[in-house]
Amino acid sequence: MLAICVYASFVVPLQQNCANMLLNQVIHAIQPIQILGNVEQSLSIDYLLTDSRQLNTIPQSTLFFAIKTDKNDGANYIDYLYNKGVMLYVVSKNSQNLFSLQKGMCVLLVENVLHALQDLASYKRSLYTCPVIAITGSNGKTIVKEWLYQLLKEDYHITRSPKSYNSQIGVPLSVWQINEQTELAIIEAGVSQPGEMERLEPIIRPTLGVVTYIGTEHGENFASIDDKRAEKLKLFAHCPFVEDASHQNVRTCAAVLRALGYDEDTINERILHQTHETVLQINLKGLIDNVKSFKDLLKPTTKLTCMVKAFAYGAGSVEISKALQQFQVADYLAVAVADEGCELRKSGITLPIIIMAPELAALDLIIENNLEPNIYSFQSLENIIAAVEAKGLESYPIHIKIDSGMHRLGFYMEEIPMLIQRLNNTSAVQVKSVFSHLAGSDEEQWDAFTIQQVKYFETCARTLQEGLPNKIIKHICNSAGIERFAQYQFDMCRIGIGMYGISFAQRILKNVCTLRTTIISIKTVLAGETIGYGRHTLLQKDRKIAVIPIGYADGFDRRLSNYAGQVIVRGKRCPIVGNICMDQAMVDVTDTDAQVGDAVEIFGDKLPLEELSNRLQTIPYEILTSISRRVQRVYVYE
Repeated sequence: MLAICVYASFVVPLQQNCANMLLNQVIHAIQPIQILGNVEQSLSIDYLLTDSRQLNTIPQSTLFFAIKTDKNDGANYIDYLYNKGVMLYVVSKNSQNLFSLQKGMCVLLVENVLHALQDLASYKRSLYTCPVIAITGSNGKTIVKEWLYQLLKEDYHITRSPKSYNSQIGVPLSVWQINEQTELAIIEAGVSQPGEMERLEPIIRPTLGVVTYIGTEHGENFASIDDKRAEKLKLFAHCPFVEDASHQNVRTCAAVLRALGYDEDTINERILHQTHETVLQINLKGLIDNVKSFKDLLKPTTKLTCMVKAFAYGAGSVEISKALQQFQVADYLAVAVADEGCELRKSGITLPIIIMAPELAALDLIIENNLEPNIYSFQSLENIIAAVEAKGLESYPIHIKIDSGMHRLGFYMEEIPMLIQRLNNTSAVQVKSVFSHLAGSDEEQWDAFTIQQVKYFETCARTLQEGLPNKIIKHICNSAGIERFAQYQFDMCRIGIGMYGISFAQRILKNVCTLRTTIISIKTVLAGETIGYGRHTLLQKDRKIAVIPIGYADGFDRRLSNYAGQVIVRGKRCPIVGNICMDQAMVDVTDTDAQVGDAVEIFGDKLPLEELSNRLQTIPYEILTSISRRVQRVYVYE
């Protein structure tokens, strides 16, 4: 069952909801019963926060709504947020006893915090006259929203709901993003019980409505589908709406463009462009299931670091990290350089992040974004100590790398005593973990060397631990190590390529990444003719040759040219003919009923990534990380 489908370029960071408003405007909008603490009404508010765990913004310009639920009350986390620098709060009058009023704090007491949030969003919406497309339905809302964004972004500066923000909380946070630059807003709205849409309609105030498929999902509080539909249509009490009888998302998008005045030729061209592109599809459920499969090999107390460097092995580091964080399967994330970690922080990732190859010039960025550097030499240690001391901080988390035989980075055993001495002579840093890399854990022929590495690391780690006062996490196993040497899991393990369905112990895992494109042309080429640059493919018989819009600039390896590689067309393997070009490749589809527009699988369920890497005499890592950024990433959960 397809649950979500969004392109990487579509994803809006959860906390990137900057939309400037003065505190006196907020007070005017929500009409608090009482104001506690200091009030500087000219204060600028840029960010709204409803989940204390998601604080990743400028605290001083953040307004926290302490929403009360059946199981919890946001007011319980005010003291925590105050220590993080947040000064502005909206709190229920019944929750005053759950926090202490502190110096510099301003608290707006209201009857209902959720309603206050909605009232603020409604006021914000009233300040702008831009057209707003509102989308409701049982499913398909996010897909239609993102397709509309792609179809219309050339003509409008668009503000749209982040991810699937369509709830009583999500809608106000979406509308909050509307600003002076917004020329068109696209907002999702969902309801789960009668009466909810009456709260959302004045917040969105749509000028055009879209109704996607209405089914039985989330219908337990409605007597019938008709009742559910009637509730959803309350959103469009004051505007026209589009409801496509076919319930097909593409047709719905076309209907919206038609309602906006686009001609049929433009609609067809844009729809075709969006639906026939080369894409890398990433199955997030498969990825999470694979991570859980590896965790099943570990003790419940063993932590797990997920490697999301190199754009998460080509899959999209932000989207992969958000999934790992959402499903709570990772204790740490790890990236190569500071820029990767900063991008994750800006996108709302709050998990601890290790920087595996920190650069001297990036140390300030590392500290500002609460990233944790790998320390692999005395010079790198002195650099981070100096940077931390310059900022007046103490006990900044670092990770110590041991060179156990990879001979890339890391301390040797004989350097450990001097390392201990230096660490004990500074309060600037604190060792969070000690680790090493296995050089050949995936190959049986190197098992003796792997065990040698483990023993060497174990001795170094024990010596380091004995010399330091705090408990240190120890880890050395990678994906292959987890499967083949689980007895050496220590306190934590690291998983990388295993997340994408690659097993080193012949375990059955889920395929995560599927690279596919479409046929854009088919022609018959006669015997005796050649195909492509260099004329390396000479046809012995008349053949039906298809052209696909993917080339080596997309990461389609040129070594697969001239019958060396295959693709899947209509369930059949078809050879690649001629040299793979920069943007296109040719495929022999003579033995199929292939038509222009047919899907072509480069790798995936029917042509496994491992088979392709073996054919190229390389590793799956190289293939995934070689997929160009210009190839759109599509995320599904199925």
